[in-house]
Amino acid sequence: MQVGKRKLEISNLEKVLFPEDQIVKAELIEYYLKIAPTILFHIKGRPLSLVRYPDGIYGEKFFQKNRPDWAPEWIEHVSLGEEETTDYIIATEEASLVWLANLACIELHQMHCRKPHFDKPDYMVFDLDPPEGCAFEHVVEVALALREHVENYGYHAFVKTTGRKGLHVLLPVEPNWDFHTVFEAAQDMAKAFEKKHAKSTTLQIRKESRQGKILLDIYRNRQYQSIVSPYSVRGERGAPVSMPLPWEALEKLKEPARWNIRTTVEQILSEGDAWEGLGAYAVPLHTERK
Repeated sequence: MQVGKRKLEISNLEKVLFPEDQIVKAELIEYYLKIAPTILFHIKGRPLSLVRYPDGIYGEKFFQKNRPDWAPEWIEHVSLGEEETTDYIIATEEASLVWLANLACIELHQMHCRKPHFDKPDYMVFDLDPPEGCAFEHVVEVALALREHVENYGYHAFVKTTGRKGLHVLLPVEPNWDFHTVFEAAQDMAKAFEKKHAKSTTLQIRKESRQGKILLDIYRNRQYQSIVSPYSVRGERGAPVSMPLPWEALEKLKEPARWNIRTTVEQILSEGDAWEGLGAYAVPLHTERK
């Protein structure tokens, strides 16, 4: 298969990855190829962790961080770590996405840093993780309240579905501070938010300590943590997608699974990327402003 200037060997195109939906590997490859310009805008230059499903979503999956030795030379990578290093893949072109999809890499997870600032994140993220049985509308309510809260600190908030039941609220920041400093800034705002919304939210990471509340997960802001990338497919029934949305669209959204491998491309073509120009909204950390 010729993708740009790369010639790729593609295999098992009829391999069923999502049995109920009869989605085969060929459709996964086609999806990532069609959205390549949009997803590359968000992930290019970022170290990636991969979730691979070689036997489909009901088979054994595995989380892969290290670039395999047999990867083509043109697959960009970067070694990060202190005592032990990990050789992360960086997707730079359409062919990178096709090569990954051919490995049955359904999910792409990205770090919060970007080349060349691998030690300095360019956004902070709040992962809203609802308890079992929590109505999605309650997650939306918390996200809207969080948006108002962080905007009072001078940030511009963006939102996307996680591809499951939660939401990611992302705040672009200037890549001038290390991960610990960014985490502390997120923690400062999160503690104030939790205090105002103690009945519905918690910072307690242990499930048994959450008491049925929505977790405001700020711990993903630590170094080497990651989140599922915008527009990544998830390894779930229906092939849902982690979908960036305008805030007004989120207010009307009843079911996040509406956005999936078969509905997302048309949305991008008709409405564009809801996170286009995200980097232009980067601001200094509120804890570091004079």
